[in-house]
Amino acid sequence: MPLDITLFGIQMPTLLPIFAFSAVVQILVDRIMSDTGFYTYVWHPGLFRTAVFVCLFTTPCLLIYR
Repeated sequence: MPLDITLFGIQMPTLLPIFAFSAVVQILVDRIMSDTGFYTYVWHPGLFRTAVFVCLFTTPCLLIYR
């Protein structure tokens, strides 16, 4: 995959759409986990949310840039 993509005539790094997609998925996952009460079993919910986002963001990045 190319390192830069062109969207509406603007060149941007490939990581930008991956970041936006990961943010949307994180919002959905966070809503599901909070509705089910999963965060009552987690020691530090803010840290856990950050770790889930990092995992969601780095997985496609590592697949693209290997």
